[in-house]
Amino acid sequence: MVTFSGVGGSRLQRLFQANPAMRRGVGMVVIWLIIVNGFALIAFNRLNLGPDNAFRWIARAGITPPARNWGIVDIHNRWDSYWYLDIAQKGYYLRGEKGIANVVFFPLYPFLIRMTAPLANGNPVLSGWMVSCFFLVLSSVMMVRLAQRFHPDIDPVLPVMFLLVYPTAFILNAVYSESLFLFLSLSMVYYAREQKFLIAGIFAAFASATRIAGVFLCVLLLVEFIQSQGLKSIFTRRVWPLALAPSGAFGFFLYHWIAFGDFFLYLKIQYNWGRDFDFAASDYIMRNSPYWINMANDLFFTALIIVIGTLAMKRLRISYGLYMLVSMGIALSTGTFLAVTRYSMMLFPIYLMAASIRSVTGRGAWMLTSVLLLALNIISFLNHYWVG
Repeated sequence: MVTFSGVGGSRLQRLFQANPAMRRGVGMVVIWLIIVNGFALIAFNRLNLGPDNAFRWIARAGITPPARNWGIVDIHNRWDSYWYLDIAQKGYYLRGEKGIANVVFFPLYPFLIRMTAPLANGNPVLSGWMVSCFFLVLSSVMMVRLAQRFHPDIDPVLPVMFLLVYPTAFILNAVYSESLFLFLSLSMVYYAREQKFLIAGIFAAFASATRIAGVFLCVLLLVEFIQSQGLKSIFTRRVWPLALAPSGAFGFFLYHWIAFGDFFLYLKIQYNWGRDFDFAASDYIMRNSPYWINMANDLFFTALIIVIGTLAMKRLRISYGLYMLVSMGIALSTGTFLAVTRYSMMLFPIYLMAASIRSVTGRGAWMLTSVLLLALNIISFLNHYWVG
């Protein structure tokens, strides 16, 4: 068994020794990392795929599958990874091609990449991979704790299993901010349910410094506060910890104002990224089979999240369902379904709902479908195919 040194280490060791479910959850993550990365290397070097022709912008950008290699670190550097690494190495700027600058990527994750780079011998990709894996492990710990403490009728390891087989789960160990955000979200929820709103507000602040979706955690935090403290409490001094929740995003926008003279720069650059809060009919014309598959996938997961969010309000917690529905609603209001599958992966109530399925056949069908889609998305992601 892994041993830990120091006071904090001894506490962690006692926690793992006293909690077999937590050990199983972490062990499952470690085994998953070995299996999916082994599969990724084999699949990447076995297949010779041409460029993705699902979207015209991919062809215009000249995005092609990378050269085959057996570098296990490099396979975690795809798509948005470039921007996080760019920020970690060069900071923020406005000199991106066609206005597609790196200022739309929030600062906490690239900051952690920079801070841990010395541990990775200065290799930023390895540093990012280490950060993502570390927070994936911590996410599994918090998932187990949340289930044990507040959902005792659910096997606490099952939500972790459903997380690890989610169709876009490979991104949790890529140079992406998803695992960090998931950990911060779960921690915020756990302490909000414990009615420790100051700690919850701090975690929410870090989440909103990681992704814009962190702002939507304010909905969950506010509902939990009202349910535990009463509606009138929002007019008392007890409510002030909730003001911490959006402070990460507010600080980032304030930085834009100081550095670039525009508090709303994030929204303007998002427009250049295709997030223009306007639905165009031309975006939904079925051009070819790959495009149709992508669109069908996005629509399916949009419907799935709406259904699960509605059910979560009844079967789990009102705050969980509202958080899911508000998050999805705002995401869709940007005018595109792109990245819905990846975005939905961070909505933790999905895994609690999946784990609460009583039918063995139902759980098995969910898991088998997810595993097959996960394998498809791993192959696609590694070859610079669009993975939503």
